[in-house]
Amino acid sequence: MRAISIIIDINSRRTRGVSSHHANPLFMSTSQPVPAFVIAYSDSDFTNPHEIVLPDDPQDCKGNFTHMGAKYWGLETGRHCATTINANATAFDYHHQAHNWLTIQLKIRTSVTQVKISTKWFTGNQARAITAVFKDALTGQEYERLTRVPLEPDAEHTFAIPPTLATECHFKIYYEGGIARINFFGEPAAEQLPIRPNLLETATQSHVSNDHYGNPDMAVKGCRAEMHMVGWESARTGFGERVLFTLNKPTHVTELVVDTYMHRLNPPLSCHIFGLHAPDADPDALMQQRPRWMLKFRDGSTVIPTDFQAYMLAQRYLEEPVADTHNFQIMLTHPENSPWLPVLPFAPLQADTWHRFTQFENQGPFTHLLYIHYPNGGIHGLKLFGTEH
Repeated sequence: MRAISIIIDINSRRTRGVSSHHANPLFMSTSQPVPAFVIAYSDSDFTNPHEIVLPDDPQDCKGNFTHMGAKYWGLETGRHCATTINANATAFDYHHQAHNWLTIQLKIRTSVTQVKISTKWFTGNQARAITAVFKDALTGQEYERLTRVPLEPDAEHTFAIPPTLATECHFKIYYEGGIARINFFGEPAAEQLPIRPNLLETATQSHVSNDHYGNPDMAVKGCRAEMHMVGWESARTGFGERVLFTLNKPTHVTELVVDTYMHRLNPPLSCHIFGLHAPDADPDALMQQRPRWMLKFRDGSTVIPTDFQAYMLAQRYLEEPVADTHNFQIMLTHPENSPWLPVLPFAPLQADTWHRFTQFENQGPFTHLLYIHYPNGGIHGLKLFGTEH
């Protein structure tokens, strides 16, 4: 089937066919796509979803196979998002508003006037419709510019929208299926978001718990330059990995990024960040007072092992004098009079996601930051933004 191109003006809802063209990957004018990257998505079981924002023409993967079957370019979700089994009624429940989703970050704050969506090569497994909500980080405004617009199989769609200042776009995908490419077009906004250095790049790293498949420095330098998994990944025997950052200058924290890019099956479950201001302190002494992992059993009793990793690997919890030694909670606890302040004391992490944290219990200024993730796994990127004093 020859790919067709569809233009829809959302104001008039009129449709007409036009010829498509290949766009230069550099953002220079309204004819070239805005550089972008995938922040997060609900599912892409069959494909590498980061291909969806590339300016390249979606590749014909006919004849190429992976362990998941035929290979496709872009994003393709699993099936049956809208239909679930109701065993009690021996029936199926159908959910009209069910959807998958995808969030894309624009690298340049842009007045977007067009969105081009390709379903090329998806001849019967394309997504059926899509909704687009634009967000602007500078003003906090949100705009829904596409509302459940239909997508055709193996087609190039161009949607014209009113000029919309945006730094990201959230898509609802009805219900499931494939999208080969999403590109944005428009003019750079007059006012851009500030360019900020990653302050961890000038920090000193120490007290690394595990660097089996990589190290924290690789995460600090992670910039999504590869189309494969790379960064700081620990062995599976870890039970709470950590690294201490001694900052170049006392820093007031405004944003932290933990990026699990390409870590689809092995991200940590959570991250935990603590800080303190102690310019002349001995890092070894500070680490002696760090937060510790504690077990809490169902009868309310607690245990704080001296060496938590060794305790868990040896399954010493089975020796505790409690009624149920098989089930318990694990949590961080502060030693008495610990100087460490919670910055981000408990934050769940997701697979292959750009996590941006801006709300903190304490913001400093700090001279030291202790980063922990639990229990083990891999992160691609680790960034700190703030004001140095």
